Amino acid sequence: MDFDPRYQESRNGPLTKDTRDRISAFRTLGSTLAEIGNALGLSGPFVSQLLNDKTPARIATKHIPRIIKVLEEREQKYMKKPTAPREEKSGNTGLPVMSLEDHLRAIKALGYGVTISV
Repeated sequence: MDFDPRYQESRNGPLTKDTRDRISAFRTLGSTLAEIGNALGLSGPFVSQLLNDKTPARIATKHIPRIIKVLEEREQKYMKKPTAPREEKSGNTGLPVMSLEDHLRAIKALGYGVTISV
């Protein structure tokens, strides 16, 4: 694969902030670095270095297609994009009504976690 600036800052360089954030999003779902690394075909400690904000590790460009493929598959499976809101309109605001579940899916799709306590 040729260098793609969407995924790497430079050829055989560190991953872009967006790509690192996509990988980090799986930690919010309870995945450990070892599990993420195992899925990507890398070691857990190396994934930790890849995700480092100050000095992220460099990775060979030849590994990017595999990493992106795994990311897209896992995002499809675990981070379902929020479904379209129902067509009903709420009160006089004219906004679509979304269930709590719709809101939670939308929040998770943005990479955040939600904790509810009673």
